[in-house]
Amino acid sequence: MAVFLTTLIVCALVPLNAWPFSDWELFSRLRTDRQTGWEAIAVDSAGRERHYPIDPYRTFVSVANHLSTRSSAERNAYCVAWLRGATGRFGPGTRLVRIYRLEWLLSDRQGERAAPRHRTLAWTCSAKGVRASG
Repeated sequence: MAVFLTTLIVCALVPLNAWPFSDWELFSRLRTDRQTGWEAIAVDSAGRERHYPIDPYRTFVSVANHLSTRSSAERNAYCVAWLRGATGRFGPGTRLVRIYRLEWLLSDRQGERAAPRHRTLAWTCSAKGVRASG
């Protein structure tokens, strides 16, 4: 019983989400109709865009949420890594990674489907470094 209680308390206090031990992040934030997120798009030299899922563990979302508060060296380091990953995935013709902020309403529907998300360019990563948009 002591091991169970210790595990329960540690999982609640430590920001670790290693399955099957959860910090209950799913239920720890207020959910509203207005949702936001981030999307990465790799762009090649011809201007073609490709959806670039950077990681499946929400690390990208966490970094993107706080990118503007990081130093320029940290922002450049993240962008270099993202661009290197996109180049490895899509080939040497990849020139940019664009980071878009997404916004949508859960209640906004088009029939049975969710309405398209509104995307706003926030950052552009290139070989020259990161550039904020707007």
